[in-house]
Formats: sequence, structure tokens, C-alpha cells
Amino acid sequence: MLIVLLFVQLAVPRNVTAQTELSAADRDLLIRVRQAGLWEMPAGDWARTRARDEHVKDVGMTLMVDHGRLDVQVRDLARRRGVTLPDQPTADQQRWLVEMRDAPTAADFERVFANRLRAAHGVVFGVIAQVRANTRDDEIRAFAAAANQVVLRHITLLESTGLVDYTQLPQPQSGTVSASAGAALDLAATDVITTVVLGALLCGATVLVLWLIRHPARRLKAGDKT
Repeated sequence: MLIVLLFVQLAVPRNVTAQTELSAADRDLLIRVRQAGLWEMPAGDWARTRARDEHVKDVGMTLMVDHGRLDVQVRDLARRRGVTLPDQPTADQQRWLVEMRDAPTAADFERVFANRLRAAHGVVFGVIAQVRANTRDDEIRAFAAAANQVVLRHITLLESTGLVDYTQLPQPQSGTVSASAGAALDLAATDVITTVVLGALLCGATVLVLWLIRHPARRLKAGDKT
């Protein structure tokens, strides 16, 4: 009976999934992902048609398709959660598109394409990771996890073109581990203590059951005396 109760205790989820009020960071994530798609989808389409290198064309196609899927997800999520999304790129993003459009040669276009998108993905990658680590909302957490995989894949693809100038990327900031690292692990001290206690009880119960199975005669003698 003790073992059954312990397994029931472990099977009951400790956190109840519920829709929470979105934080400013949650809303900002949805806006940034939508904003990214508004200029990276046309940039990817241009790479597919204007690049001379077949690999750059393939990278452009992948970026366009992936951001198209993310755009569908983010618009649906924003609609259900009451977040107003932008409908056009920012001034900087429009400037980057003009820079690509006005590139005099295919080689110049490829260089601008790879470097502008690599830099932009690096910025949004940090934002997504921070929200994934700290959000209290289950839907945002799942969306951030999916977006994180897409952005990391795009960073890797853009770097695989061999056109990225790493000296133009911002220097990584050093510092101590922030509280978000602990949040990303999603493991509190009370969780550890509870797990240890339950584990000890389970081991004790298992030993008791094994002892009773191996010594049936002692159990029968005890029953005769009563």
C-alpha cells in the first residue's frame, strides 16, 4: 500500500497548466518574431532568385519557408492572447532590404544577405532564450522553444555560406551566471529535497516487501501466536 501511495504521489503533476497574463517580455517576443518574418521572408525569396551560389539559394528558401511557418504560429498565438502585431518591417529592416535590393552584383547581394541576416538572428536568438528561461506562460514557453530551434538552424545555415564576417558581430558580454540560468533548469531546492525523501521511502518500502516475501514462515508463526 505504501508503494502504491508513493507512485500515486509521483504521478500527480505538481504544476497545473494554465493560461496566465502575458508579461511585457512575452509580448515583445511575439512582436519580434513577427517583425523578423516581415523582412526575412522577402530577403529569403530574393536569395532564391538573385543569388548565384546554389547553396545560398537553398539557404534563402529554407529561411523563407521556416519564417512563413513561424508567422502563421505567431499570428494565431497573438490573436488568441490579445497581442497586436506589426504589419511592416522596422526602419532598419527596410533599410537592410533596400541594401540587398540595390546590391550591384550577385556577389554583393550574397554578402549583404548573409551578414545582415546573421547579425539579426544573433540578436533575436538571445531574446528568445531569455523568454524561454523566464516565462510563466506555457504557450509562450512552447513557442519560444520552437522558435529557438528555428533561429539556431538559420544561424548555422547562414554561417555555412562562408560569407559571414564575424568581426562585424557584437562582442559577447562576459559576466556571472544570471538567475535565468536557474530558471532554465526549472529545478528548485524543494524539488531536490522532495525527490530525495520520496526515494528513501520507496527504497525502504521495497526492502520491507522483499523481506516479507523471503520469510513467509515468520509471518505464519506470528499469525499463529495471535
